Amino acid sequence: MKKGMKYLLLVAMLFCYCISFSQNRKIDSLLTLLKTDKEDTNKVNHLNNLGWQLKHNNPDTAIILSNQALTIAEKCSWKKGMANALSNLGVYNYLKAEYPKALDYYFKALSMVEKLRDKSAIAALLGNLGTVYRNQADYPKALDYYFKALKLAEEIGTDGLQDKNGIATKLGNIGNVYYAQTDYPKALDYYFKALKMAEELGDKNGIERHLSNIGNVYADQANYTKASPPERNQSLARALDYYSMALKMAEELTDKKGIAINHCNIGNLYIATKKYSQAETYLLEALKLVKEIGAVGHEKNVEYSLSELYLKTNRYELAFTHYKKFIIARDSIANDENAKKQTRTEMNFEFEKKEAETKAEQEKKDLRASEEKTKQKLFLWFTIAGLGIVLVVAVFIFRSLQLNKKKNKIITEQKEMVEKQKEIVEEKQKEILDSIYYARRIQRALITNEKYIERKLNYLKRKN
Repeated sequence: MKKGMKYLLLVAMLFCYCISFSQNRKIDSLLTLLKTDKEDTNKVNHLNNLGWQLKHNNPDTAIILSNQALTIAEKCSWKKGMANALSNLGVYNYLKAEYPKALDYYFKALSMVEKLRDKSAIAALLGNLGTVYRNQADYPKALDYYFKALKLAEEIGTDGLQDKNGIATKLGNIGNVYYAQTDYPKALDYYFKALKMAEELGDKNGIERHLSNIGNVYADQANYTKASPPERNQSLARALDYYSMALKMAEELTDKKGIAINHCNIGNLYIATKKYSQAETYLLEALKLVKEIGAVGHEKNVEYSLSELYLKTNRYELAFTHYKKFIIARDSIANDENAKKQTRTEMNFEFEKKEAETKAEQEKKDLRASEEKTKQKLFLWFTIAGLGIVLVVAVFIFRSLQLNKKKNKIITEQKEMVEKQKEIVEEKQKEILDSIYYARRIQRALITNEKYIERKLNYLKRKN
């Protein structure tokens, strides 16, 4: 297990070089802690936190780390750590668009936090489930889970800002579902509610996000085929207002990505209103920013918008140039994703190989331990059985001795009784014999006197 862990930490280190400096410091700190961590709750937290830091750059490594955290948490019987690991595994699989796996992990985590009665975690997981279903275009289920999450967040959201942030997020998510369903009135209703709460909280990132979302709704309403020219113009004007406010907030936050996105959005609005010069200014600024931050996905969108702009203004060479760049960016994303998949596959193969070796070694140890345990159990059972037999024999002997003692006592008593009776009989017999002998003496005495008298009488008769 230790060898597998060392390999895992090495893999995590390899991905630190492509991450921001501040994030790198957090990762370095976690890696240092993990080197000396015991198999306890601290290690579970550090593994979960390290995975969270790597989730966008390498979700596969994050998955490996959270699986490790889950294994240790299970050994420690620490349900909270298990729930966190399962929830994180859901997030990482969601980021990989592995939606069935994400749902499976989210439901397992939800079951666990429900037993723990952790309402904040329950609300967060319900929201995550809603997001997966939204990405699967299962909008009824998405709304069901979002509304459940919102209700729970409102129940616990009277005490602190964190819960209110949760409410604002849930409101925005519900707005996203209605937007995806092109139910623009409901989308606006929930976006405005989310915006209001973000403003109350002073959450500038949330304000920027909700302003931009509101701008998206108005922009889409303007492009809706059934919209009348006045309605279209009104929607475009409102979209421009909200994109401009979102841009201002992004500039306050020095959020280059947000600035670039809003520049692109405003540029597209100016194309729609045929203000091509202004559109070009905003789109070129957006292109400059996305190249600075290396946001290839957004670069693709800006290049496409520029190709559309130049096509509409009959600058075909520029249109063709930017369209080619759009294709290159699009293919780059696909190739990059394929390369990442290949790297992930190789990494997973190597890790699984190491893990299999470690697992096999551990299984041998477990088997030996199990055999030793079985031997100890057998010895214990034989000992108990032997003691049981000895006890039974002892009880039998004791009872036999007690029975013999009782029998001997009875025999002794009977013998004594017989002896007593014999003595009585002998005594009676002696008394009888003594009486007979006494009577005989008396008789003899009487007989002797009669003869004496008779002799005396005969003597006297002769004398006379």
